[in-house]
Amino acid sequence: MKKIVWTSLLALVLSVSLIFGGGIFKKAECAETYNLKFQMAWHSQHPEYKAYQKFIKMVDEATDGRLKFTVFPADQLIGRSESLDGLKKGAIDMLGSCAAYFHGMVPEGDVDWLPYISLGHRAEFWDYMNADNEFNKIIAKNYLEKANAVYLTNVICGSSGIIGRGNTEYGTVDSLKNIKLRAAGGVCTRVAKAWGAAPVTMATGEIYPALQRGTVDALIFYAYGLKDYKFFEVAKTFTNPPVFTWADDLWINNDSLKRLPEDLQKTLRDVAKKWGRWASTEYWPGYELENEKWCQEKGVKFVTMDAANIAKSKVMLEDVWTWYANESPDCKRLVELIKAEQKDWK
Repeated sequence: MKKIVWTSLLALVLSVSLIFGGGIFKKAECAETYNLKFQMAWHSQHPEYKAYQKFIKMVDEATDGRLKFTVFPADQLIGRSESLDGLKKGAIDMLGSCAAYFHGMVPEGDVDWLPYISLGHRAEFWDYMNADNEFNKIIAKNYLEKANAVYLTNVICGSSGIIGRGNTEYGTVDSLKNIKLRAAGGVCTRVAKAWGAAPVTMATGEIYPALQRGTVDALIFYAYGLKDYKFFEVAKTFTNPPVFTWADDLWINNDSLKRLPEDLQKTLRDVAKKWGRWASTEYWPGYELENEKWCQEKGVKFVTMDAANIAKSKVMLEDVWTWYANESPDCKRLVELIKAEQKDWK
């Protein structure tokens, strides 16, 4: 009798285990994972590439590993200047790059490169650009219509000031007049012209020998270039404030986004915003402080323009804002909106 009872009890336990165990197994099977091809404009040692490792980790944690990325550093799948077109066509699913590279395709996107747009107000500008407002909607609409891309967030990255060859300091606007100033094209070249400098366009890899030979007198370049590209060996001054702070944007192909379940779509959007603000207001400011300390230890002098010269420079660079506003009706509206917003920051 006892044997029969124990046999029946064991059968009951096994039945319950199979029911619930089978349910758990089935649920696990249903938790499908998704993998996105993600190309960046940055090599694997670049500080922005390293910031993206945090983003990938945040997405993994927030989705319980259901959303993964196959990451490709700069130019591995598509050339840097063609990568947004590659995103549009679905050759890649996600892209992290500079909107300035794609001005001809979506000029509305690189509004965050305008001179002094976030000077002294990094957090305020990021919050405004990523809020649910007309400014954000204009940017998102143009990326969707022109590149089939969903704008997820941007990162306000490194400060672009004046790196001076040798020990020459550029602490006034007048000191920039007629010098040979390396500028990367687009907004940067227009800034150089507005100052009265002679802009010289060259690839990043050509800058170091150009500084050695005196082909250029100075650069409009990121402060971290002193360390990462070893410019500190031939250039010993950096002028603040940054004329602009270069920005990195993050997009996903619209069709790739739609293929994800709705909960993953929302999580990806939410994590992107959370990460973008962290990278803009914590990671990059911290990185730049460490970089400045390192450069100073190597003998680089950081020079700051006084208020009068900053004011004079802003007036001169209004031509750049005007040029941008004339690129499209939406560019004009973006300029109107941000100028109105900036009044509240003061």
